[in-house]
Amino acid sequence: MQKRSIAVLAMIWAVVLTAAVSSAVTLSLCGAVRIEIPADDAPRTGGRRFGRLDEILEIMQDQYLTELDTQTLLDGAAKGMMAAAEDPYTFYYTPQEMTEMTEHSQGEYNGIGVLLSADKEGDATILRVFDPSPAKSAGLRAGDRIIEVNGEPVSAASAKELNTAIQAIADAPGNSIELTVLRDDEILTVSTGRDSVTVSRIEHRVLEGNIGYLAIYEFMGDDVTGFRAAQQEFRNAGVRGLILDLRSNPGGLLTDVVDIADALLPEGLIVYTLDRDGRRSEFYSDANAWKVPMAVLVNGMSASASEILAGALQDYGLAEIVGETTYGKGVVQTVIPFRSDGAGLQLTTAAYYTPKGRSIQGVGIEPDHTVIDGKFIHNESEKLEDDPQLFRAWKLLTKGKEAPAR
Repeated sequence: MQKRSIAVLAMIWAVVLTAAVSSAVTLSLCGAVRIEIPADDAPRTGGRRFGRLDEILEIMQDQYLTELDTQTLLDGAAKGMMAAAEDPYTFYYTPQEMTEMTEHSQGEYNGIGVLLSADKEGDATILRVFDPSPAKSAGLRAGDRIIEVNGEPVSAASAKELNTAIQAIADAPGNSIELTVLRDDEILTVSTGRDSVTVSRIEHRVLEGNIGYLAIYEFMGDDVTGFRAAQQEFRNAGVRGLILDLRSNPGGLLTDVVDIADALLPEGLIVYTLDRDGRRSEFYSDANAWKVPMAVLVNGMSASASEILAGALQDYGLAEIVGETTYGKGVVQTVIPFRSDGAGLQLTTAAYYTPKGRSIQGVGIEPDHTVIDGKFIHNESEKLEDDPQLFRAWKLLTKGKEAPAR
C-alpha cells in the first residue's frame, strides 16, 4: 500500500461527533493529524494580545464569591476559544479527557461498556452493549434510550447535548450509576457500575447461502486484526459473497479504514484530503485485492471513515450500497497534545474526497438500494427477514450466484 501525506502526519482519526463510548470521554474526532508541542508550550504570538484574559483571570481569582481553581478557569478559557470557531469538531481536551480518548481508541477503558449515539427522535440511544461489561450485567440492551442519569434528564437533540449526556455518565460520582431508560414504551431504572472494558469492534459469521457477514462498529482498536481474521475464515469457507455492515459506525482511525480498504480495492486511490492551502494528501491501495461480490449496509449514522470505505467501494463499482443516506461527515481534524501536562486540542484542518472527487460533507453517500429500516442499532435477530436492510443485501448476493468466490 502506497501513501503520500503531509510531512507532520503522525496519527489520523475519522470519527463523527455524535457517537462515543459511554463513560469514556466525549469523542468528536474526524480525521486528525497529531502534532507534538514542546514541553514549555511557548505561545506563538505576543502576550499583549491576551492581556484581557489575564485581567479576567485576576479579577475572578480576587473578587468571585468563592475561591476558584486557577486551572479550571484556564481550561474554561481554552474551551471558550475553541468554541468560538463554531465548529462541533474543534475543541479543547483536558489532560483527563486526552487520557480517556486514548484509552478508548486502544479498545480498553474504565466505564460501563456501551456505544451511544443520537437517534432520529433526538434521544441518546445505545447502539451496542459490549460483552462482558457492567452494562451487559445490568441488563442494558441495544436500542435502549437513556433519558436520565442519576435523576437528571439527558438528551441527544444536538451533538452538544449528546456529549453532555455521555459526560454525565463518565462523571457520575462513585461506582453506582442509575440510568432511566426507555425500552419500547416502558420506562425502566437500571443501576450499573464501572469496570475495565475491552471493546471488540468486529463481529462476523457465515449466513445461510454461504454469505459472509462482517460488522465493523468503529475503525479503531482491534478492527484491522479482526477484519483480517474474519477474511481468512471466509476464504477458508469459500464464501460466495460478503456483506459489510457499517450501520451506525461513527468512524475511527483513517489509517485503519485505509488498511481495510486496501484489502478490498484494486490498485489505485482510496481517498485524498485537501487543506485550506490546497495541499493534497493521497492514500492508495495495492493490487492485492480480495475479489468477492460485496454489499455494504449503511444508515444515517454511518459516518466519516465509514463513508470513506463505502464511497470508495461505490466509486470503483465493487459493492452494492444498501440502506439509507449516510451522515455526511467529510472534514478532517488535527489533534495537538501538549506534553507539559497531557492536555490537547483538535481543530478542523482539511476535507476529504472519494476517489472520484466527491465531497461527502453535508451530503453523505446515497445508497444504490434505498431500504428504510428506521433503526439505528444493529439487529440482533437470527432471522434475516427481521432485518430488512440485511435481507435485501443477502438477496442481492445470493441471486444467480452459484460458484463460490475465489
